[in-house]
Amino acid sequence: MPPEVQPPPRLLLGASLLFWGAMSGNAALGLITALLLEGANWIRFRWDFDHIADSRAWRISVLLTVIAGTLIWLEGDRYTALPKLMVWLPMLLLPLQFVQSYGLRNDMALNSLSFFSELHRQRNRRLGLGDAVIHFNFGNPYFVVVIVAASLGRHAETWIFLPGLVVLGGWLVFSRMKARPFALAMILLMAGMIGFGGQIGMKKLYHWATNRPSDDSYPGTDLTVNKTSIGSLGKIKQSPEMLWRLKITEGGRVPRLLRTATYNRYKHISWRTELPSSYAEVIEENDAFTILDTLGPKQDQPIYLLRKNMTEQDLLKPLPSFRIRGAIRPEDPMPLPGDTASLANFELDGLDSNPLGTVRVFPKRAIIDGIVRWRDNAVPDEPPWPEQDLEINTLERETLQKVVAELGLRDLPTTAEKIARIRRWFMDEFTYTRYLTIGRARYGKPTAISVFLTTSKRGHCEYFATAAALLLRAADVPARYCVGFAVMEMDMKRDEFVIRGTHGHAWTRVWDDSTGTWIDFDPTPPNWLATETQGATESRGFADAYQRIKEDFFLWRNRPANRLGATIVMWALGLGTLTFVGRRLWKSKLTVAKDAAGNPIPPERITALHRLEKQARRILGPRPAGVTFAAWLRGLVGHCVPETDLEEAIEIHQRIRFDPAPPPASGESRLQTLAEAIATKIRTAKPGNRT
Repeated sequence: MPPEVQPPPRLLLGASLLFWGAMSGNAALGLITALLLEGANWIRFRWDFDHIADSRAWRISVLLTVIAGTLIWLEGDRYTALPKLMVWLPMLLLPLQFVQSYGLRNDMALNSLSFFSELHRQRNRRLGLGDAVIHFNFGNPYFVVVIVAASLGRHAETWIFLPGLVVLGGWLVFSRMKARPFALAMILLMAGMIGFGGQIGMKKLYHWATNRPSDDSYPGTDLTVNKTSIGSLGKIKQSPEMLWRLKITEGGRVPRLLRTATYNRYKHISWRTELPSSYAEVIEENDAFTILDTLGPKQDQPIYLLRKNMTEQDLLKPLPSFRIRGAIRPEDPMPLPGDTASLANFELDGLDSNPLGTVRVFPKRAIIDGIVRWRDNAVPDEPPWPEQDLEINTLERETLQKVVAELGLRDLPTTAEKIARIRRWFMDEFTYTRYLTIGRARYGKPTAISVFLTTSKRGHCEYFATAAALLLRAADVPARYCVGFAVMEMDMKRDEFVIRGTHGHAWTRVWDDSTGTWIDFDPTPPNWLATETQGATESRGFADAYQRIKEDFFLWRNRPANRLGATIVMWALGLGTLTFVGRRLWKSKLTVAKDAAGNPIPPERITALHRLEKQARRILGPRPAGVTFAAWLRGLVGHCVPETDLEEAIEIHQRIRFDPAPPPASGESRLQTLAEAIATKIRTAKPGNRT
């Protein structure tokens, strides 16, 4: 048997599917599929699947993949959509492996797995040409697909993955190299090393793809460190993708800033979260995040309280509110006003926050929707810690003290007056730009912030927010650095606000001694809003419409009232399709014997001419008992069917069936062409009419 059509060893596919089921968390499905495919070793039923059946199985697999990919994409998480789809490839490609396992042939043509190759093959048949086709056993690539899918399963990081991979790979290699034990041992050793390295590499690649900071959000998924663009050169790029939608409730008002994270220590162009030593135990246990308190009768949708010691009376206060909707990943920060009081109607597994007021989400699903109440008389942030919230870098201290003296900030009695002085100075003498020209400090040169404050006076929001926080600290006012989004785009048609990646913003959080609370201070000159506001384009309108449809459909489908109906429809369609296919297969099954090696012995060869019997019966009536198929088919002569074509087709048909020597590929192609031409003639003929 040629190596290219050598099938996998017996029971290997079944074992790999069991392994896939264990790694992906679908043990029952893996067991059922393994029994289905390996049942071909004991069941005598077979089907005479030809290249047309191969092509149909391929199209079914492609259709299933498209449907599955669409449903996974509608789940809302674009970062894990491809890995999730690949995990299900063993099920999506099952029709092709079924055709291979239960067919009479040990191989299939590679060009059967392409729609364009099928058109090319039909053209060659019409011209009487043969096909130079590569044949292979689909079980070999299917085995690789199963192993790759298992490596992406949710349990692939357990200790059993690597031994299982080595055993299955060794099983396959051993079946090919029994006579060379040393080479087999070396290959197994290399496979184990590659598998171990690949497992670590895939884990790091997945972590990088799902946790790296992106251009369309502030700050990314690391809530302890925010690396700014201060000191970088070039243009700041942000995505216009729609991330969130806000709808103001009746009598409410829109928040101008939505915070995702707060930081309190600036060092080496990065802002970090640094807590006092009293929080050491909390940091050790859960990264300083604590679970928020809840109230309300609904256990699946409780009301989350953002500040401590809130009661049910606090929930009755007439606070403004808005509804927010968007996609989010587990442990991502949620954009909220700095004085948020509570959250309601969100389907979450949990919600927690750190002492700086950063709120982290554990959503039940990839898209969330709910009500936010804000403008409370208190904030969730802890009061300032002088050691952290008044710290200034040594490299910038001299510049900051000089600017503070020039502005007379220390002479101003209130925090509000100091904020107003800084705001006026930035508006009068500074320019907002996303084209950064200040490089990092090297060899004792001034830092980027020092250059920004003294000579350049040009930068984007990270420069303004950082400089304002450091100036206020130099004037003895505790200040922190915030990132999030500015609410600046109104969709008048839908009466809602849209939050995009281009609305990502940074500002300063300032401690107001007069009220004893933290307040937001946006020092960036207000003309930045006009700079960032982009005109709507046709492509953006299409992307927005698609995003709305995806999110709205996802939420509609997952509502309890609709979930049952959608499940019933999906099951009904699936069972209906399986019933239809199963009935067709049952009617067309063949019972075959097996040779000494356990391979099926095909019954009489089925040709393209046999497939004309149903159509010919409409013209000739049922075939009488004792009349051969060829003699009965000759009755078509005179019903628009040329005698020469029919006789040539019957002659090739007889050779394929009874000649011990295998017919050339050109003979089968010619018969297929003749059969298609005869079928066309039969369709135009009328019963009883002879020519």
